[in-house]
Amino acid sequence: MNTKRQLLALGLAISFISLPILALAENSTNDDRPNTPSVKEMMKKDKVKLFGEKAILRLTNALNRADGFRQRVAFHISQFPNPKFDPVLANQKLEEANTAITEGRLAVTAIQTAMDAALAKLGTESSFGDTRAKVREAMTAVRFAHQKIVEAIRLIKASYQTN
Repeated sequence: MNTKRQLLALGLAISFISLPILALAENSTNDDRPNTPSVKEMMKKDKVKLFGEKAILRLTNALNRADGFRQRVAFHISQFPNPKFDPVLANQKLEEANTAITEGRLAVTAIQTAMDAALAKLGTESSFGDTRAKVREAMTAVRFAHQKIVEAIRLIKASYQTN
């Protein structure tokens, strides 16, 4: 059986062992972790920057392809005249596509300015929404340009049908 002295010594040993652990738990100023709100803020800003850069690159390439497509269709209209085909309506569709491409290029420029504004602000939630809205506008312009070019091609194809 344990004597009183042994129990007292065991109790003192346990209290002395746990004393440094309790002292460390109470002293929270020695925290080596980085400031998590600033890390999160930096991650959000990196996401906004990456999203904007990818969107600008993809939309610029899409607008360049649409412009090249429009130029090839216009060249086809000018080089291969058909007596059954009136090029005025097709050229009108191509001009609408050209204005949509110009609007798309302006929207891509607006994406860059919205992204810069989002990176400059501290709260990125509302500014990131503005960047997304600008991307949607540019995507709409690309779709509209493609739609008008396809309409011009359909007009050309309809004039060549032989039945």
